[in-house]
Amino acid sequence: FKTMIKKKFSIETDEEVDESFSITFNIDHGDVEIIHEREVVEDGNVEDPVKQIALSDALKIDDDIEVGEEIPETVDFSEFGRRHIIAAKQNLIQKIRQVEKDIIFEAYQNRIGDIVTGQIHQITQREVKIHFEGEELTLPKSECVFNERYRRGELIKIVISDVIRKNHDVKIMVSRSHVSFIKRLFETEVPEISDGIINIVKIARVPGIRTKIVIESIDSRVDPVGACVGQRGSRISAIVSELNKEKIDIVQNIQDSRMLVTRLLGIKTEYQLDLDYENMIAEVVVQDSMVKDVKGIKDSNIKLVEELSGFKVNVHSASEFEEDNELKLIDVDEFDQNLINILAENGLKTAMDVFDVGQKDLSEMEGLDEDKVKFILDTLNGYYAE
Repeated sequence: FKTMIKKKFSIETDEEVDESFSITFNIDHGDVEIIHEREVVEDGNVEDPVKQIALSDALKIDDDIEVGEEIPETVDFSEFGRRHIIAAKQNLIQKIRQVEKDIIFEAYQNRIGDIVTGQIHQITQREVKIHFEGEELTLPKSECVFNERYRRGELIKIVISDVIRKNHDVKIMVSRSHVSFIKRLFETEVPEISDGIINIVKIARVPGIRTKIVIESIDSRVDPVGACVGQRGSRISAIVSELNKEKIDIVQNIQDSRMLVTRLLGIKTEYQLDLDYENMIAEVVVQDSMVKDVKGIKDSNIKLVEELSGFKVNVHSASEFEEDNELKLIDVDEFDQNLINILAENGLKTAMDVFDVGQKDLSEMEGLDEDKVKFILDTLNGYYAE
């Protein structure tokens, strides 16, 4: 509008426009009004027609006006010409839309991390479009959970993950796979978390398969795990239901690395754990039947333990570990090649093979006398004694 005024009245700067003109928007009625204010001067004394008006002309507008007073006059838009009016209208619409987009951007920037419930209205190969409070939210396929099925018209909970400005437009991004979705669900279901009594230390997730959440209580009287589970599992079951039965492991935080790794692994049977603190490697030995459970679907359990503990986790079955750590006869420095060959010809390749045969059967083998048998057994026993 200032541009139109400058062209119409041959004004060079916005400051000059502001001195003599005011532009009023009536939002309720959708009207725009331009008021031109000028000082009333005696006829023949008009030096600047933008800022001054002759008394005779002013009296046609207001018959009570006097010299020296300011007189407002509504500018007729038809004076600007049709082309300028259309351009101004388009520009105004564009500016209003931009202001609306700015308001939306600011509003949703402040809601990043919030969980909302919207209605699915479009599903494509790349994304799911969701309606929420008159706005369109975008759920990219990368932020979906692989084993969830979405249907047009159904309600869906999502977390607002980002707000993006693109080509003068605003795109509101949401997610169901982000860890912030888990965090907000726990804050909603567990009052002790939203009240700050229980802190969420870390969350790791393989969406659709398993989540591990490490928590701690600032109040020694509050059991953090019990509070998250709820009476008869009421709180955790609500979260699991929203996540379509995704497994959730709640672990109480502890500074001792060995205890933390143990809790994160969640092994209920006998196991062996060795931590290499220098290289941050955890070697875990479990019963053969437990290897699959400890690793989890697609090694999900191990991936989560590694992410939360910082240790690289190697899982071994008991039989594999025993085999890998069994003393081989070729590694016994005291045995010459001839002795190794004699034992190998009798099917003996490891120390356990020798112990299984026993002293009596060894003495009956060709090439082995009593002294050699004693030497073999004493040497191998010495290795295990070490």
